[in-house]
Amino acid sequence: MIDTLYVEDSGTGTPILAIHGLGGGAWFFTELARELGHQYRLLAVDLTGTGRSAGTPTINAWITDLAAVIAARTEEPVVLLGHSMGTIVALEACRAWQRRIRALVLAGGLPRVRPAIRERLSQRIAALDGASSLAGWGPRVSPGVFSPATARDHPEIVSHFERCFESETVDRYLRCTRILLDADASHLAPTVTVPTLVVTGADDQYAPPDLVEPFAATIPGATCEVVPSSGHLPFLEQPTAFAAILSSFLRTC
Repeated sequence: MIDTLYVEDSGTGTPILAIHGLGGGAWFFTELARELGHQYRLLAVDLTGTGRSAGTPTINAWITDLAAVIAARTEEPVVLLGHSMGTIVALEACRAWQRRIRALVLAGGLPRVRPAIRERLSQRIAALDGASSLAGWGPRVSPGVFSPATARDHPEIVSHFERCFESETVDRYLRCTRILLDADASHLAPTVTVPTLVVTGADDQYAPPDLVEPFAATIPGATCEVVPSSGHLPFLEQPTAFAAILSSFLRTC
């Protein structure tokens, strides 16, 4: 399936494989790639069955196809960067091919959807039943994604997110939403043996600091950081701050 996956490959140095969350894609990591390009090589993908990648989305397909990307692109162990739903995918990848992973970075994620977000996403599934597109949904979703500071100071980031979010098909988005709601990787966190950084935004509604910090404590030796003035997308909202945290962590690995 690797020839059907969309991959953005930029920069040089230690490879970082970036796994996006629900409703996202490789485009989530464009600003981070610019920040890291002189130090690290960023491989950002559209997961199987999302964005510009063909196939049917399932966690098994994602794990298999991401392993194929690594095998085709680099002989080095990679830093695995999982965002939101990508946190669960990254933990599953650790179980499947941990020897190919140098370090783990989990951003804006929890090992399972918390109740308030489960209700929000379940209501969204019901509202999208029979819809032909996601047109108009970007502005409905974005207030729950971005920090007040980003909405106020960087409306262009919010607008870009809304346009890209609406470009996905309803069927694919709903498939991924149901995968996320059914997933639970809590039991995998204590089995991680590679250096791990857990990061979230101070204003993240999906993975707030008061829940992310206890989650990080379940991963042996994990470090936890909170990015100020950021919501659910710290690498997009505050790419310089996120890159600094990431680079500092990776220098210790």
